[in-house]
Amino acid sequence: MKPERDFVADRAAVQHCAELLSSSQQPFDMAAASAEFAGELALALPARLEALLLGARIIVTEWPAEAMSLTTMLAMQAEPATHFAMSLGAGHPVFVASFDNALALGLTDRLFGGRGGSLLDVPKVLPQSAALSVERLVRGLADALAGLCGGELARPTITSHTAFRRLGVFWRGERALQWSFTVEQEGHDPWNLRLSVPEAMIRVLLEQRAAGARSSDAAADSNPLAGAMAGIPLPLTAMLADVRVPLARLATLQPGDMIPLSPRREVPLAIGPHVIASGTIGALDERVALRLARLS
Repeated sequence: MKPERDFVADRAAVQHCAELLSSSQQPFDMAAASAEFAGELALALPARLEALLLGARIIVTEWPAEAMSLTTMLAMQAEPATHFAMSLGAGHPVFVASFDNALALGLTDRLFGGRGGSLLDVPKVLPQSAALSVERLVRGLADALAGLCGGELARPTITSHTAFRRLGVFWRGERALQWSFTVEQEGHDPWNLRLSVPEAMIRVLLEQRAAGARSSDAAADSNPLAGAMAGIPLPLTAMLADVRVPLARLATLQPGDMIPLSPRREVPLAIGPHVIASGTIGALDERVALRLARLS
């Protein structure tokens, strides 16, 4: 059916400006979020480790995370190693820190005041004393992770095993995210720390952190006292006196004439025409001041 006439819009269709379009929610960037998380952990770790590894200041450097399958991660566990699972509580990811046994023994030696040199004969299973000593470092790592995951925990649960799979953190076919950190301290050889976490679990945490950051930014933007709005200068006017003078007197005013004033008992403080407060006249540091008595 053909209409009798063509319809023409009364006005142009709505078009959004570029600023409005750019403020829309950006898609979640897993790589950027994981890099930011690792960077924050690298900054939090030195204070935890310096309390145990006495000596010069510690510097921790993070390396980009690698996403891999459980099979690939198990293939990378070639040397005798000990793995520590850190459970931070319900709703938080379970992280696994891996230490080569040679490194674990060297760190144990350092915890007892030694130099932590390399060993020729590395056991497949750490002595109980070494396992407990390295667990002290792992507990410091767990405390730092708990802080990044939403709050300090009284005592994170830590379990260890020489077989990565036996920890029960990763399931067959599950993908993992693994970070590497280099720990440097003057006078000692640098050492590497591997940190693994199920990819699905860490993604949930990182998305929650990103959403929380967006909410904080939105709250700051909506607060007129935050950001750039807080720096806007506004002129305040205090009306000390209000006097009426006849026009004939105004016409004869000369320099040196005296006009008697009666200061108000309650002086208003205004921004433009709007009175925001009132107070009484006083002195502060030999200057006239207004002591606020009431806010409008």
